Amino acid sequence: MNNSKTYLFFLSFLFLFFACEKEETFEDEIPFSTHRSILVYLGVDNNFHAEAREKIEQLSANWHKDMNGNLLVYADAGESPVLVHIYHNKLRGNVIDTLAIYPKTENSANPKTLTRALERMQADFPANSYGLVVLSHATGWVSAEMSTPSIALRSVIQDKSTTESNNYMELSAFVDAIPYKLDFIVFDACFMGAVEVAYELKDKTDYLVASPAEVLAPGFVYTSMMQHLFRLQSDPIAVARDFFECYDGQNGIYRSATVSVVKTSELEDLAAFTADVIAASGKGEDLIDFVQNFGYGRQKIYFDLGDYLQKLSPERYDELQTIFEQCIIYKANTPFYYSGVGRQQAINTFSGLSVYIPQAAYPVANRQYKDLKWTKRVY
Repeated sequence: MNNSKTYLFFLSFLFLFFACEKEETFEDEIPFSTHRSILVYLGVDNNFHAEAREKIEQLSANWHKDMNGNLLVYADAGESPVLVHIYHNKLRGNVIDTLAIYPKTENSANPKTLTRALERMQADFPANSYGLVVLSHATGWVSAEMSTPSIALRSVIQDKSTTESNNYMELSAFVDAIPYKLDFIVFDACFMGAVEVAYELKDKTDYLVASPAEVLAPGFVYTSMMQHLFRLQSDPIAVARDFFECYDGQNGIYRSATVSVVKTSELEDLAAFTADVIAASGKGEDLIDFVQNFGYGRQKIYFDLGDYLQKLSPERYDELQTIFEQCIIYKANTPFYYSGVGRQQAINTFSGLSVYIPQAAYPVANRQYKDLKWTKRVY
């Protein structure tokens, strides 16, 4: 995610929580719902410090007393990380209550931190369904090991100020950190709309909302997000649509958005089709200059999966489109996407998911790629 916001002092962020803490009375009883519990995980101990305060304020201001669910937010934004509960109270209106304060040195990119937050939600706010929203820097399945002096790769979550040696959460660690099945995961982060990410998470969530390209700040629309996710039947499509319409209405380089909603139960058919095509046609490294790319600048790692498969096997186009319609239940894109500072690239075709094409230019990526579930399934 590209950050164009100025830094806000985190002290005001902390004050927001402490000002809301008070002894509960009978009239001030905290509501509880067994309908749905959602954790918003703000891993913004990086150059997104200001995002934590802004997102929590937006979530609180737009919480409605009739929403049926429990909303928790974990925020690590440079000072002591906190876990808060947002709800409506008939005496005080919308409330932000601090459930826990953690040491300043805590690493939000440590998978144990994510697991603890999810387990705390399930223990204190058990529900019939659960959801997760993640905000941080990300590069999909691509590991931080591939970083160069000019290109920083972060995998899923970045904690820039931690004293731990590993300040990035890799995709496999993120998957393992989720202790139970989720209804949906919303990635407010760059490059997470990759088929490799979706396939890795297919047994952890029913739906995945993500962008195959970069996500510009301020990211997804938190003012309306929970209205959609706390419906009797959660509506991740509405979350994705709000995000797209927000950026499609911008001008210049800020009119940049790609987003899709993946139904993970349909991914196996897509994997089987891909395996058949690659077995018959090869890996297609000679196509890298001709397939739609969503990389950052000149980097070519994230290719459009539909365009890739169509070029490998054009005679199976109709079959491919049927499979995509079952798997990608919503997709949208602007005419161009942001590709580095001040640059835009055209989007000529968009299937809703990116894919990596193994190539000689990226030996480290090729080695890492072999360990992914998607790679083992289709090659």
